[in-house]
Amino acid sequence: MTPSTILAEAILFDLDGTLIHSTQGVFNAWEEFGKKHPFVDGLEWRDVAHKTHGRRLAETLKQYCNIQDDELPQTIYEFEDIVISCGGGPDVLPGASQLLNDVNQITPDRWTIVTSASSRFASAALTRCNLPFPSKGLVTADDIASGQGKPNPAPYLAGARRISNQDAFATKCLVIEDAPSGLAAGRRAGATTLAVCTNHTREFLETRIGDEKPDFIVDNLEHIIVQVLPSGGLSLTID
Repeated sequence: MTPSTILAEAILFDLDGTLIHSTQGVFNAWEEFGKKHPFVDGLEWRDVAHKTHGRRLAETLKQYCNIQDDELPQTIYEFEDIVISCGGGPDVLPGASQLLNDVNQITPDRWTIVTSASSRFASAALTRCNLPFPSKGLVTADDIASGQGKPNPAPYLAGARRISNQDAFATKCLVIEDAPSGLAAGRRAGATTLAVCTNHTREFLETRIGDEKPDFIVDNLEHIIVQVLPSGGLSLTID
């Protein structure tokens, strides 16, 4: 396969499913929650886990478990504690540590992480996985207004603003994601999108339509090499 080259001014990384993997922990959490909070429409926990992949708990717990607003903060903590503590990770995905450390070393101000997880969970996961924290700070679920989580573009627009105050800077960024909802959020923000085949096959990602269809697809982050251009921008080669 001929290598592809992507030019971007900055990289906006998703977290879970892109840099780390906590799917089994998330499955455990939804299974436990289903025992205490019956799901709407008689759904099973596996159905809910797949429907909510890549979205914020503040929205999905309300939608599928009827959790009320005043209960959400504590309920989110309980859910994320299960993900972290009940087996199943989080673990670093192939190539993530090398790529993040490379980017952080050569251009520390040109990347950040945009996640649907809370700041509490994201910080714990990065620490547990020994991954660097972006110098510009994370964009987490705590930073985004109610109803504005992925696939809304607001998270990635906020991530772009962390790096630059230029108008429409998001259009100069590369979003790296695994979930269709996150790919749609990146596309709607105006960014170029790169999908990682973590939770979905290449065939599945290739057949997405509309905003969910990625511009590029890679099996994992081991296949990406990043370099800084004389202009200060970034060149990413996918082998």
